[in-house]
Amino acid sequence: MTMMLHTLLFRAYHAQTRMLSPLLEELGLGRGQPKILNYLINNGECTQNEVASYFKLDPASISRMVETMSKNGFISVEMDSQCRRRNILKITEKGAEAIRRWQDGCRKTEEKMLNGFTSEERNMLVELLQKAYFNMEGGSVDGQH
Repeated sequence: MTMMLHTLLFRAYHAQTRMLSPLLEELGLGRGQPKILNYLINNGECTQNEVASYFKLDPASISRMVETMSKNGFISVEMDSQCRRRNILKITEKGAEAIRRWQDGCRKTEEKMLNGFTSEERNMLVELLQKAYFNMEGGSVDGQH
């Protein structure tokens, strides 16, 4: 019996999550926090609202994650000098080291997941998943929003 696509995606996601959960625990990060660190390492300082908007998440959810990450030393939060209601997020050295280790763990997980795939199959999978994602989100295939 062939599984439906949504079931395969769900199972692949959860298998990946199970593989990466020990690393999250080792780093002291919660689910969803690595993507914020990754955003900061790639984009530099930003506001909480920019992060919430980019990931299409509720600002309150981001606020809770930011509070925890700040308390644990992964990011610093400063009040915007131009708007006191807005916070500026910055990655700390501890956060930068954590995201480097997280990315390394993700690369290793990807290698296991794609074991036996040719480079053409890997590229095709990425292209097809991007296309499916952008179809669902209304963006463009080239990765731009």
